[in-house]
Amino acid sequence: MAYIGIVMLMIGMLLLINAAWLQGKAETKDVGVFNLIVGAITVAYSAYLGIVAGNAHLSAAFFLFGMTYVWVGINAIRGAADQKALGFYCLLVAVLTVPFALKTFQGGDPVFTVEWLAFGITWFLLYKLLYTGSNVVKPLVFMVYLVGFSAAFTGWSMLYGYWPYIKMTA
Repeated sequence: MAYIGIVMLMIGMLLLINAAWLQGKAETKDVGVFNLIVGAITVAYSAYLGIVAGNAHLSAAFFLFGMTYVWVGINAIRGAADQKALGFYCLLVAVLTVPFALKTFQGGDPVFTVEWLAFGITWFLLYKLLYTGSNVVKPLVFMVYLVGFSAAFTGWSMLYGYWPYIKMTA
């Protein structure tokens, strides 16, 4: 389970790069490649969690992230102009973050509960940008930086055993 820290750290770094990209400070195809790499790692980890570790709930959670990053990566590399399908997917994921947050809170992790809600806001803003065409870039950039730093810190904390809510083994 310690690998979860590595995946969260990579997700955090990816989000920080994506936030810079949203500001026009990173090249689209480079960002697309990094999204594909981290997305593939996350989807592979999701498969491991579900198939090998038998943890379908955690597998589903990581799949939501991984699928988003793979899709963003493909769209970035191919230069997609219309990203409404991805935007609608982001709405569905935003809705799913609410029960994930609730289950996380019930499981005794109040900090990651807040992170789930922040991710939900971020996915909802992506829906607003990509599906409805709303000009939400400034709040989206803020949220992507926020969840990026949060995920990176969470990942580092998990990796080194400082995350107080779950005990990492192996």
